[in-house]
Amino acid sequence: MSTTTTGVMPAGQLTRDRLYCRLRAITGRAVYEVRVTPALYGDGTVWCAMAIGCDQREIPLPSKSREVAAAIRAEFPRADWDRAQDYDVTTGVLREHTVPMPACLGGVR
Repeated sequence: MSTTTTGVMPAGQLTRDRLYCRLRAITGRAVYEVRVTPALYGDGTVWCAMAIGCDQREIPLPSKSREVAAAIRAEFPRADWDRAQDYDVTTGVLREHTVPMPACLGGVR
């Protein structure tokens, strides 16, 4: 039996509050959304993070990406971390990042 869960994972209020405070402390501002993406690096995997602020602009994460990704991954250990995940700070939901296929690639004209 696999312990990996895909799809949507809601966080409890305590986890939401903890992540909100942790992300604000790391980035120095309020965070609206975080995307954590796995990437092969050398012989292993690293996790890259991109944070979006409440003004809908990307928050630069020089030397902080690893810490942001680790904070999210620590709170959702059962998520499928082989796939990119989006964390919505306002709702506390971790959702597998999906990109819809463009209609032109699906044979629809």
